[in-house]
Amino acid sequence: MLTAKQDNRLTAAQNVVLALEHDHAPYQHDKALQRALADLKQLTDDLAPLRQQALRKASKPATAAKTARRDLLCTAAAEVAGDLYAYAIDQQDRALQAAANQNYSGLYELRATALTDTAQHLLDLATEHARPLEEYGLTQERLQELQDALTAFGGSKNDPRQQISEGKATRLAIKDKFSQLAALLEDRLDRSLRKYARSHPEFYQRIQAARLIIDRPGKQKSSAETPAKLG
Repeated sequence: MLTAKQDNRLTAAQNVVLALEHDHAPYQHDKALQRALADLKQLTDDLAPLRQQALRKASKPATAAKTARRDLLCTAAAEVAGDLYAYAIDQQDRALQAAANQNYSGLYELRATALTDTAQHLLDLATEHARPLEEYGLTQERLQELQDALTAFGGSKNDPRQQISEGKATRLAIKDKFSQLAALLEDRLDRSLRKYARSHPEFYQRIQAARLIIDRPGKQKSSAETPAKLG
C-alpha cells in the first residue's frame, strides 16, 4: 500500500528509532527527546503493517462476486419473465406481454440501474398475478429467489465506488501519518538534537546518518543511489 518513496522514508524513520534506542546515555535526562522517540516509535509501528497490505488486490474478488450477482438476477428475472409472457399470451394481454418480453442476454446488457428497475417491474407484475401464475409453475419460492437476487445486486451496485472511496480515505490517512512523521522529525527531533552536535558528536552523527534515505524508486536498478535526509 505504501509507495516506494513512503517505504524508504519509513525505513529511515525506523533506523532513527533503532539508533536512539541503541544509546540512551546521552539523553537519559532529556525528557523532550524521550517523548519525541516515543511518538516516533508509535508512528513507525502504525505505518509498518501497511507494507504488507495491498488494497487494490481486493478488487478482483469483488468484481467476480458482482458478476455472479448479476448472473443470478438476470437468470431469475428471465425465468419469471418467461412465465409471465406465456400467461400474457393466454390472456391476450398485450401490455403484459410487452412488459414480459425480456430474456437473459438482453437483461445482462442493461446498466445496473436499468437492470434493477426492469427486474423489479417483472417481480411486481408476477406478484400481482401470483395466483394464476401458480399454474405456470411460478411458485412463491421462485418469487422470493428473484426478490433475494434483487436485494443482493442492489447492495453491490456501488461496490467499485465504495472501494475507490475507501482507497482514497486510506491514502489520505497514510499521507497524514507521513506529515506527522515529517513534522516530528523537523520540528521536534532536530531542535532536541542540536545540543548533542557538540556535547556528544558521535551520538549526533549516528542519528544523522540513520536519517539518510536511499532513494530506490520501485524495483528499478540504478547505478547511483542518492542519499537524502528524512524530514
